[in-house]
Amino acid sequence: MDIERINENTLKLFITYSDIEDRGYSREEIWYNRAKGEELFWDVIGEVNTEDYFDLDGPIWIHINASEVGLEVVVTRASVNNDSDASSMVGPFEESHDITDQLTDMEEALFNSLGKNKEEEPIENARFRFKDIDELVPLARRASLFGVKSALYQCEGYYYLVVDLLDLDQQEAKNMIALCSEYLSSSKMTIHRLEEYGEVIISEDCFETIASYF
Repeated sequence: MDIERINENTLKLFITYSDIEDRGYSREEIWYNRAKGEELFWDVIGEVNTEDYFDLDGPIWIHINASEVGLEVVVTRASVNNDSDASSMVGPFEESHDITDQLTDMEEALFNSLGKNKEEEPIENARFRFKDIDELVPLARRASLFGVKSALYQCEGYYYLVVDLLDLDQQEAKNMIALCSEYLSSSKMTIHRLEEYGEVIISEDCFETIASYF
């Protein structure tokens, strides 16, 4: 992550999607798993709030721009007048907000910005990796109620769940990914590699099959 001091009250941060992945997050997790997004958010905030830069203890203004390669975050601290009154903001905000509210605003903006790049693109499928079949059972019991196409593979010592999302609209696809992410870790393994090198355990109706046996 690049951090640039614009002036004594303003910092500009830029974090690429590669940086995000280097921190242990996938794009799918940030877009669709709120818990993972929060982890990334506090990770970024932890680097900003150091002695090398200004302290974020006070009202601030946040602006986030999403691009094809990453996120640009501009953080502006409220200007303080001679009476030490921090009610005057540098930027569009004209009234003071508690630091917790501001961080919440930044968190929400982060999710919104990350989601924009994929908002209009169809989500074909989602892949999830796990070690033990028992990890899939509680998810299968819930997901089987939605009739979503799913398959199970085994490859290189791991199980891989593939969920077909083409028949779902954007919001339904996001909800299904969020549900799966509650139980399993998302994977970058492509369906093509699984089909070529993996072993098919359950070719279709994985959720329903697992739920019926367990």
